[in-house]
Amino acid sequence: MSCTSPWDWSMDPQPGQDQTSAAAWARSMFPQPAISASQWALVFNQSQSIQNLLISESETDSNNRPPKLNHMNDFPSWKSRFHTYVQGQSTELWTCFINAINPNLEVAASTSAGYANMLEDDKKAYDLEKKAFATLTQALNKYIYHQFSYCKDTKTLWDALVARGEGNVATRKSRHDLLKKEFESFQFLENETLNDMTTRFYHLISEMCAYGFFGYSTGYGEQVC
Repeated sequence: MSCTSPWDWSMDPQPGQDQTSAAAWARSMFPQPAISASQWALVFNQSQSIQNLLISESETDSNNRPPKLNHMNDFPSWKSRFHTYVQGQSTELWTCFINAINPNLEVAASTSAGYANMLEDDKKAYDLEKKAFATLTQALNKYIYHQFSYCKDTKTLWDALVARGEGNVATRKSRHDLLKKEFESFQFLENETLNDMTTRFYHLISEMCAYGFFGYSTGYGEQVC
């Protein structure tokens, strides 16, 4: 078997191959040298990202609830999932995230009489904004939402989250470099199951794609994304 990119290998057991033999095969493909403290830290970081995703899934126990953002480090992958969720609810709903609401509508709707006298199109725009804002705030855990409680409309809150979650150039470079180190030091751990290793690996690949590793060379003549 020629040595190719790791994601070109089938990490699932082949027909007639049990988990034990599959794990042994994976260990042969991912050598297990002594792991340094810094490497353990990288593995822990991978595991923490997976745990955050599992927590998110456990708190989203209904198709009517948006994916939960539990940690700002998970923002890039959460942003993509949340965007998909919102558009699945209503393609029109996403416009509230990119276009600010007319402040005059907020004033007009501040009283029941004012709302009753609004034009139907204005009522629709106002109601859509409130639905979008509720959807976004429900997707944030209480700790994160408290940091942005000064944001009172959807676009303001969304822009603030993007600015914090994606960071400036220095922040993105730092995260980019960390993911690169995680990838280059990736290895099969002692007593780790094949499924656990595969899960760690593909979560890492997804994070790398979210942080713009398009065209990044693996050293095997292949690319990550």
